[in-house]
Amino acid sequence: MKLFPKAKDERVVAEINHIYKIGFHVLSFGILVDIILQAVGIRFEGTTMGDSSINLLEFAVVMLSWILCTVLMGRKGMMDDNAYAEADRYPWKHYLVQGILAGAGTAVAVWLIQFFSGAAWASMSAPYILLVLVSQMVFMVPVVTVLVLLITCVSFRYARHRRRKSEQSMEEDE
Repeated sequence: MKLFPKAKDERVVAEINHIYKIGFHVLSFGILVDIILQAVGIRFEGTTMGDSSINLLEFAVVMLSWILCTVLMGRKGMMDDNAYAEADRYPWKHYLVQGILAGAGTAVAVWLIQFFSGAAWASMSAPYILLVLVSQMVFMVPVVTVLVLLITCVSFRYARHRRRKSEQSMEEDE
């Protein structure tokens, strides 16, 4: 339950729900295809650190559904599903915070994966292990933040362009 519920535009909510429904169907169909291929004996795997592997088809399907939802939102003139869906100015502070948090989360996730995979530094003393975490934070937080800002800025500009184009065509029709 949110402490302060925000007023939501029903039109934006309806459009976003329709877009997410399409993304859900793409994701579901892709996972179904992967299950069928695994039942037949076909598996697309990639190895990671240690003895684990990743299913490349599932990864591709997840990325495809995310990209599809982002492109469909942009085509509808929306860049996000939050309060900045149809903003006229790029909300850089909001996405800067999101980028920093995503970078920190990514660094911690990579550190944990490496630690439990038996990286060479995992058997060292605590200061060295923390040094690895700090060095990953120093590298990943700026990189991920810049990527988040770049992707959201491109998405914002595309959505704003599409929104202005549809507004002009509506004015010409009148």
